[in-house]
Amino acid sequence: MIEGILLIDLDGTLYTGDEPIRCYAAELAALTGNPALVPGVEEYLADTSPIVAADGWEAVRALAGTVPRRLADAAFLRSRYGMADGTVSVTVSEPLVRLVTELRDRCLPVLATNSPADGLAALLDRLGVANLFAEVVFSARKPDGLVPLATRLLRSIGAAAQPHRLLSIGDHWRNDIAPALRLGAIGGYVDRFGRRAGPAQLSGRVVDDLLPGVRSWAADPAAFAATHQVG
Repeated sequence: MIEGILLIDLDGTLYTGDEPIRCYAAELAALTGNPALVPGVEEYLADTSPIVAADGWEAVRALAGTVPRRLADAAFLRSRYGMADGTVSVTVSEPLVRLVTELRDRCLPVLATNSPADGLAALLDRLGVANLFAEVVFSARKPDGLVPLATRLLRSIGAAAQPHRLLSIGDHWRNDIAPALRLGAIGGYVDRFGRRAGPAQLSGRVVDDLLPGVRSWAADPAAFAATHQVG
């Protein structure tokens, strides 16, 4: 019997590695003729940059300033295609994959990303997780799209009035955690730099840090919610 929903982000959560960000910066630098992008993103990744951004993708866009959307999209897709064909390295969290696999009989795993579908199926296949998720949602339009998505998923398991039965895991607090908390769901925040962008029932520097809490939530979502309230 399905007792809960595991809603998992892709970039910076399911997989780790900074090469996609570096590739995005390099491709956008080549398309815009902005040589400051590459060293600027290295400062961000080393946590020494004055740039305020929720993740590396936002940092690249902030460093680039105003650029045509078509150039930003082209640079992003080149990075995504590189991830899909293996020329841009990323590493999937094996402990997360094992836990999701273990919990599949009671928790419906759903992958939700703001990325477009281009190259996504090939990437998931290369990471060995093509069959891990019950549903893959691309172009999810988070943060605005998260609440409707979560509401639909909760209804699908007969838990429309029990939002604590959904756990949203991601590295972007504004996109992945804040809307989940507004709904009354549980948030698992991958806070890479320890910046505490906002509250969450679970938080850690890498997704593996959250897994004991995820297991505790899956065992009894109602009890977990009662003992892990956020202000």
